[in-house]
Amino acid sequence: MLNDDSGQISMELILLMACIIMVVICSISFYMDYLENFVSEINNTEVNQLKYKIDKINNLIK
Repeated sequence: MLNDDSGQISMELILLMACIIMVVICSISFYMDYLENFVSEINNTEVNQLKYKIDKINNLIK
């Protein structure tokens, strides 16, 4: 008789793909949080620079 391992191989491939997908989803989640914080930090820096420039112009006008 022939030994049929195709079912076991299919299940191993499915489990491997599931693990890879879980790692990708976790990585995307981590990097989204990082990028959101990074964008927020950039926006705060830009606002502070704009405020500084406006205050500087205001002091020159006085």
